[in-house]
Amino acid sequence: MSHINQYAIRAIGSSKKRCIVAGCQFEYNMHILLLLLYSILFIYLLYRLTRRSVPLTITETALAFLFKVALGCLYGYIYLHYYNGDDTWDFHQHSLRELQKLKHEPLRYFTDLLPTRSFADAGGAFWKGLYIYIHSLEFDSITKLLSIANIFSGSNYYINVVFFNFILFWGHYWLFSLLVKEFPQKRKPLLLLIFFFPPLVFWLSGIRGDGLVLFFLALLLVHFRRWLYEQKKWSVLYCIIGMAGIVVYRNQVLFILIPALLAWFVTIKYNRKPVATFCCTYVIGGLLFFASAWVSPAKNLPGVIVSAQQSFFQLHGTSFALDSLQPTVNSFVRVLPQALSHTFVRPTVLEAKGALQIMTAVEIMAFCLLVLLAIIKRDIHSKQTLQKPLILFCLAFGVTLYIFIGYVVPFPGAIVRYKAIPELLLLCVMVTSTNWSLPGKISKKLYI
Repeated sequence: MSHINQYAIRAIGSSKKRCIVAGCQFEYNMHILLLLLYSILFIYLLYRLTRRSVPLTITETALAFLFKVALGCLYGYIYLHYYNGDDTWDFHQHSLRELQKLKHEPLRYFTDLLPTRSFADAGGAFWKGLYIYIHSLEFDSITKLLSIANIFSGSNYYINVVFFNFILFWGHYWLFSLLVKEFPQKRKPLLLLIFFFPPLVFWLSGIRGDGLVLFFLALLLVHFRRWLYEQKKWSVLYCIIGMAGIVVYRNQVLFILIPALLAWFVTIKYNRKPVATFCCTYVIGGLLFFASAWVSPAKNLPGVIVSAQQSFFQLHGTSFALDSLQPTVNSFVRVLPQALSHTFVRPTVLEAKGALQIMTAVEIMAFCLLVLLAIIKRDIHSKQTLQKPLILFCLAFGVTLYIFIGYVVPFPGAIVRYKAIPELLLLCVMVTSTNWSLPGKISKKLYI
């Protein structure tokens, strides 16, 4: 009898295991099915919504969106299995709590977005309260956005990637449409760069604030151009929304953005020579930047960068050697070679450690090759291209943001994320300045 009971217990245990395995397999299959269904839905919506401006074919839309979703899922997988989740999985975990809050405490869920708590934490100090509120908005807005997605995704991270990238996709599209309107003959290379250059798409597809920075920056640029060239009054509102979004997700970027936008504005509104206007704007801006230290030794613009650098120095992780900045011209000049090296050159293939650093090293090599190609195979209209305000904007903003990141951030893992957007803009300059046509003999052979 005891033997029969033992066999029965084993049979029951085995049956439970099979049920658990079958249940897990069913759940896995459902998640895959939902991921595909939502992807198809969003591809259809993107195709319909983009065809009035600069249209993408259904194939281009599908490939671009699926590629972005795939790299967004890869982003989450790598950070979960090799970097203990990092911020991207923290957003997901907190979104699960936000979903419960939405279900059981809806009033608290929505009032969390009000600045009341931030000003209370600041003890009534207005500017400090505003600073705390803006910094809390990045985290709160992403987690609440994901909490809504959780309702439809079954709280699955990878399905949330699909929802999140439906929003992020617009940043790529708006930038693409902006450049294609200016350079319609460069449509194909711009399409490949903006939607399919793996390193940049990877960093701008994860559940994090980086892709949202591109979203709001592209929104700002599209409507800034409409306001300048077409006098669209409503575009001013979209420009304000774009600036507000940049302040929330990467406030330092707006600080770097102002001189480039100002130079673009002066060039068009007052019909000035573009190259001379951009050069003068940045020379005057540089003088005012360092002169602010003489006006106020306690609160000045060089001091803001020094403070940002010191904040990063308090963090821990793999880092490059970076000298401490002082709010003086000599100090900024002395550290400049390090700043340029950390963003434009490092990590090299020989010093790269881990898969992400190796990918970054290869990305830098690809960047250098595209720069070299733009020099060797210059487009016949490259001189005119490099005098266009939009291209000068991309060049000026991209380089200054690179330098700022090099001055402030010593961590290679953070540098590669932060420089994804300026790198994209700089590569757009290279792509529009390059002659992409094949030599005659090769072209004839391919045609045959």
